[in-house]
Order: sequence, then C-alpha cells, then structure tokens
Amino acid sequence: MIRYAARAVPWGLLGTGAGLMIGLLLLVERWPYTVWPLQGIAVGLLAATVVWCYPEPAAALVDTLPRGLIWRTTARSVGSLAVVLLWLIAVRETRTGYFGHAADVAWQGIALVVAAAGFVTWQRSRGSDGPARAVSAAIVGIATCIALARPFADVVPIFPYTAGDDWSTSRVLWSSLPVLVLIGARVPARSGRGGRRGEAPERPSGRAGRTRRWPGR
Repeated sequence: MIRYAARAVPWGLLGTGAGLMIGLLLLVERWPYTVWPLQGIAVGLLAATVVWCYPEPAAALVDTLPRGLIWRTTARSVGSLAVVLLWLIAVRETRTGYFGHAADVAWQGIALVVAAAGFVTWQRSRGSDGPARAVSAAIVGIATCIALARPFADVVPIFPYTAGDDWSTSRVLWSSLPVLVLIGARVPARSGRGGRRGEAPERPSGRAGRTRRWPGR
C-alpha cells in the first residue's frame, strides 16, 4: 500500500500546496488583525491540496483491476494524512495569531478536508476519474470569496474574526459540513432523462405521445 501511494500520490504538488498554506498561516500570525482573510484562504488551500490525492486519470482501466476503490482510496489517503499533519503542526506553531481559537482553526481545516475527500471519492464511485482540477479551484475560489467578503457573517460565521466573534456557531457549522456531504452522497443519482442511475433509458417509439423502454442489458 505504501509503495502504491508513493507512485500514485503527486507528492511534489502536495509539498507546494503545503508550503503555500504554511506561508499564509505565518503571515496571519505576524499580522492577525490586518491579514486575517488569509486564514480562511489557507483552510481552502489545505482542502484543495488534499483533493489531488484522489483523482485517477486512468479510471476506466484501474476500475477493472483486482484492487478495489476502497483499497486505492485508503492508500492515497497517506498523502492526505501527511498534509493534515503539517496543517496541525503549522496551526500549533502559529497559535498566537488566532485570538485564542487555534483549535477551531485546526478543526475548520480538518472538516473541509473530510468533506472534499468524501466528495471526490463519491465522484470516483460513480465512474468519474475524480475532477481534482475543478474541485480544487472551486474550493479555493469559494473560500477566498467568503474570507474576503464575509457574506452574512453575523448569521453564518464561517471564518470568525477576533475573540469576540461567534466561534461556537462556526464550530457547529463546520462540524455539520462532512455530515451533509455524506448525506448528499447517499442520495440516489438520476440520469439526464429522469431515470435512476443504472436503469435503461426510455426512448421514443416513433409514435407521438408514446415511449418504449428498451430491454435491459
């Protein structure tokens, strides 16, 4: 499993992402009141980096091999655990910049990593090769937007600011995120023609107003 992870995980990309993430946290520690939005961007960068552990460009081939998706995902998670460990160490070493809420900042990163990894793995289970590029870009973009604009911060404190902000509500929101992703992954998917995934599609029979179901394979 370790040998597989060494070949399958893009360690160079993970190292680059982790380095940028640590750099952002160091800036937050140095000037917390001035550059606090970088904390939220760092959380997004963490999850966006981890996402790259799971895509399988040759999905059509590897899905036919004896090693199943669960085994391969577990092996690739070695990279995720390495990046998360660096995240925890970096948050601990820069804890003076988080207004006494270093544990909450650490949990934000872990929750988003679990949600992002779960989403990409769910995509793989549906036959996708794991859209890491699109998912990572979306995560960073959304995290940056929320961190800078802070929409509805009084009601939905995603990235609380200063010790007097609502960190308790934020903790609940972040704890709910992985659960919501898991629930969403269990909702049956429907095809573009309205049938459940795996069902034979319906096609016109050639007569107006009537359809014919093609026999299942």
